[in-house]
Amino acid sequence: MTSILHQLGHRYQWSLESIVEQQTGDGVIIGPRYIERTKVQALQANIRQSAFFDPQFFLPQSSQGKLPTYTFFPQVIAGGFSTTEWNDDLQLRCSEACILFQQECDFKYLIIPLRFFEGMPSDFIEKQERHFVNPFLETAMRLHVTKPILLQLIVTDQMIREDQYRTDLLNWITSYPGIQGIYLIYHVHNRRKQIDDIDFIIPLLGFCASLKAAGMKVFVGYCNTEALLLVAAGVDAVTMGAYENLRMFNVTAFSEREDTVIRGPNARVYIPKLLQWVEYPYVGAIRRVVSNIDDYIEDNDHRVAMFSPTYNWHFTKPDPYMHYFVAFSRQLRRLCNLNGDARIDAILAECTQAISEYDRLYQEGIVFDTDSAGTHISRWITALNLWRRNR
Repeated sequence: MTSILHQLGHRYQWSLESIVEQQTGDGVIIGPRYIERTKVQALQANIRQSAFFDPQFFLPQSSQGKLPTYTFFPQVIAGGFSTTEWNDDLQLRCSEACILFQQECDFKYLIIPLRFFEGMPSDFIEKQERHFVNPFLETAMRLHVTKPILLQLIVTDQMIREDQYRTDLLNWITSYPGIQGIYLIYHVHNRRKQIDDIDFIIPLLGFCASLKAAGMKVFVGYCNTEALLLVAAGVDAVTMGAYENLRMFNVTAFSEREDTVIRGPNARVYIPKLLQWVEYPYVGAIRRVVSNIDDYIEDNDHRVAMFSPTYNWHFTKPDPYMHYFVAFSRQLRRLCNLNGDARIDAILAECTQAISEYDRLYQEGIVFDTDSAGTHISRWITALNLWRRNR
């Protein structure tokens, strides 16, 4: 059974409220970029015990957001991170402080963090082992860690597409007897709102399935709607998040961005029947041409607020995200209750239905913009069919 985890960030209270009141998740992933240390420690024990903590060492030299409140973060503990000066002493001090924090908070898993590298560096494994994996495993043994250990793996789309690189990663990950699974994050360059690269999706599903076949647990972070595809590979958990930066990993959120003006996104609503986040101006058009709006905008408590005549749509309002948590978790759970080929068939059926609904709306005169359209869905069907045929 694939679990649903909420990726916590800014406005993390929305996720906690949704999980408690509407059972939209089985746990959370906590990160220091948006939640300061004392607030993590103040979370209720039952929340922490069903969670794991992502130390977010993606850019060890970063001082963005709340990262400086964590004394074990590389930039903090080193007084300014530098690869050339990241010596054995700093590595062990960092790993001990990070592990002790995770132990004190009683998280469900212990995460070994890795850093982010662009492209496909030939020394990727060597650097990750030397700077983080080996020091953390050594420290975990010395501290007699009993929690299951997950290795964080941050890959680029280039790494996943390249057969030999992907095989090398698989062999490396499965070579550690003390690691029970991975926390996988993928960085896709030049992506749209939805991942639609067939040559990325097929090897990604294969990579996850191979890890599962090797007896590893696989938790996939920063998922958008492609989480529906990942459950086909039998991963242990996929994630949901409110804002897009929690549904699409982008390393720039952790980089230094001086004098940069960030433009807020347009308000959107997730429509399960279309497998897409649609810009809110289209909602009124859809209501005009369908007989039952419940078929499109799933009827739950949060829809009432959004459909109020005086509702002011804005990307900072909680209702579209709270509505999404309910709608998408229901959609995922319907699929996760099935097994094997029955699950894959159900995913393909939902994709086929979505294409039919887009065609129907087009015939009624609704023409969606690129980011609200369903062009990704035919590619999903293609990728899922080809992956199943060759798995």
